[in-house]
Amino acid sequence: MSSTSPGGTVQRYLYQDLDVSYMSIVIIICFFISGLIDSVAFNSWSCFVDMQTGNTVFAALGLGGQPKANHSQQYYKSLTSIGAFCLGTLFFNTLHRYPTGLSEQPSSRRRSILIISFSIQTAFIIVATVLVSLDQVSNQPFLPGHFSSGSDSKANPPEITNFLDLCPVSLLSFQAAGQVTLSRLLGVVELPTIVLSALYHDFTADLLALRTSWRKSVSVWEFLAVQQRRQEKRFACIIALFVGGIIGGELYKSRAGMAGALWIAAGFKLAIVLAWCFWRGEVGSDEHDETLP
Repeated sequence: MSSTSPGGTVQRYLYQDLDVSYMSIVIIICFFISGLIDSVAFNSWSCFVDMQTGNTVFAALGLGGQPKANHSQQYYKSLTSIGAFCLGTLFFNTLHRYPTGLSEQPSSRRRSILIISFSIQTAFIIVATVLVSLDQVSNQPFLPGHFSSGSDSKANPPEITNFLDLCPVSLLSFQAAGQVTLSRLLGVVELPTIVLSALYHDFTADLLALRTSWRKSVSVWEFLAVQQRRQEKRFACIIALFVGGIIGGELYKSRAGMAGALWIAAGFKLAIVLAWCFWRGEVGSDEHDETLP
């Protein structure tokens, strides 16, 4: 097929590496999505689907029969989340490493791969949301001592252990790995999109350099736009996850409920898919700049 044919043009467009400019916006949005999803997931399932550090602690306590207020099998959800996240990590890293070799760090910013990755993430959130919307899984506030928090459906009273809860937990955890893969792809290890501990450390530690940065700057604009650019991204990511958690909590209490928060998360992921379709391609060089501007 000729490279000048419509098919060849589309192929070149889809195989084009994307410019990293403004991709930090996508990272910030992913932090917001994490806060939105984890806030409602924890409310109903007493586990996280993004933040695996918390799940590791929950699983460790659960194996020892703690806390006493929890159902004896509650830690199954945390273990399921951790396992699904690890499987997602293998899948999304394989997807991004395929063009350059599986043994290498993910480096391909190919448009088609980013579209596929975030389309899968969106689809998994939608499937989990449908299960919640149809009352097939727990979607009410968590009840201490019960495996399931119950739903609006009389078919799933809280006293019945609803192991189907493990399905949305695994779907949401699997897709979360795609966000972390993107942060690794862009070389911003400090912005993993799902946790904040290291981010809090780095942001606070770099406050000690404020005076030096001010002295090096020839203007307020240079101080804010150049010297403090990394700090501003860190702060934006912290606020994004926090705001996502607030909005998720408020939606959970409203008529929209858990499903409303998850539908919004799916909408943001779909918006990112559409953004990749029209994102500016890398111009003038085949080299991969793996750091955000």
